[in-house]
Amino acid sequence: MRGPKSVSLKIMVVDDEPLSLKVMRSLAVPLGHTVLTLDDSQVANEQAETQRFDVVFVGMPQPDGLEFARRIRSSQLNSETPIVMLSATDDVDSLRQAFGAGVTFVLTKPIAAARVIGILTAMASPQWAIRRHAARLPLVTEVNCKCGDQNLSMRSVNISESGMLLQSSQDVRLGEEVLLEFKIAEVRASLNLRARIVRKEGTERIAIEFIDLAPEDQNAIQLYVMGHLKEQTPPRGLQGTQMHRLFRPGS
Repeated sequence: MRGPKSVSLKIMVVDDEPLSLKVMRSLAVPLGHTVLTLDDSQVANEQAETQRFDVVFVGMPQPDGLEFARRIRSSQLNSETPIVMLSATDDVDSLRQAFGAGVTFVLTKPIAAARVIGILTAMASPQWAIRRHAARLPLVTEVNCKCGDQNLSMRSVNISESGMLLQSSQDVRLGEEVLLEFKIAEVRASLNLRARIVRKEGTERIAIEFIDLAPEDQNAIQLYVMGHLKEQTPPRGLQGTQMHRLFRPGS
């Protein structure tokens, strides 16, 4: 059940699969939310032009789902509305396309009840409006974490423009600042940056928030997550040249 401080959300679910619509309604309505389910993206687009929603779930297959997400992002009433894509695949290229179309989160089908309930619970909390939400992409790479006098070996799980989720059984303190060294092979970048430990997930995962990213580091992460740069940010002291922290495979 929703906590006393949570709010009722106005939700639109668009999917051409009747079962998905039924499942989403069965999960959201008991939580006290209002749900509009539609199997026609054109009708859904008309609804988005006339009323504001707190969250839109899109389960239409590509390219229809991506085009609908773009229309939501360009609408006057729902340009800032979170969009959750219900996708049949979670490969990197598909995730990039979804994020590029303005999608906020991607959930893979079949729909996991716990994931949907978790998202709705977070969105219904008072803290939701002030939190920063960033596209997050899987990234598996070795990470050297310098924590005080210790050099800890970790492995990344995923990355966004604001932070990383790391896999580690090491005992670290919340709020502690660390130095991270890792490579993103796909964009041929080697990064060295400051970060802060902001959350622990169980005993083997920790969430890291980046601190004051250098332009070249920001560019490398953007390029990996989005597949392109949102804005051209010249690396410090290297205007007109390539990023200086590059590496060759095998180095």
